[in-house]
Amino acid sequence: MISSDWDDCFLLHHRPHGETSLIVDVFTKKNGKMSVIAKGAKKPKSKFFGYLAPFTKLKITYSGRSELKTLTNIDRDFSESTNSLSKTSYSLLYINELLIKLLPKDAVHEDLFFLYENFLSKIHSGENIELTLRSFELDMLEMLGYGLDFENDIDKNESIDIDKNYSFIPERGFRESDNSSFSGKDIINIRTRNLSEVSKKHLKHITQEAIHFCLDGRDLSSREIFRRIK
Repeated sequence: MISSDWDDCFLLHHRPHGETSLIVDVFTKKNGKMSVIAKGAKKPKSKFFGYLAPFTKLKITYSGRSELKTLTNIDRDFSESTNSLSKTSYSLLYINELLIKLLPKDAVHEDLFFLYENFLSKIHSGENIELTLRSFELDMLEMLGYGLDFENDIDKNESIDIDKNYSFIPERGFRESDNSSFSGKDIINIRTRNLSEVSKKHLKHITQEAIHFCLDGRDLSSREIFRRIK
């Protein structure tokens, strides 16, 4: 049986396994997304009880040769409290679900790990949730190879013109269109991450369409939950 050194991670999702254990999906710094079994984690006397919290950095060790590893140790900073379910928390659940669906298992994504860590830090410090969310979505898509072309018109292969309007084609990019209110200036502002200067409606439309295309028709449970509580 192979044992790991300590690894930083974030909990993405967990589900029951038997009467007392949990299967936990985590995003680790060293090994990317992986699943571990936390044996007896639901027992109050378990060394894992109370530690498996989302949206806060954990330190873990694990062992095993199979795809499903066994959690052996865990630690966390309890000063990093998590909020009760709110609009912010549902947005975080949405991001976790995206990572579950888009990240391949056991593929190292250290840059994305740091991006996610920075994203959580901004949320916990009270920065604008919507702009922080949109920025993370755009950067995540780029890191996973789904980045959008904010440089050129897809038909003419000409640089985006600040004085023209464009429509967004999810699987391709931007096309000049007189019937759209989305301007070249908006596209350039997104490219430079000057997101506060872009209509929130346009920004959300672009990221949602791009993500929907990447998900290849798979639904997101968190979106449906959030729609119900709005």
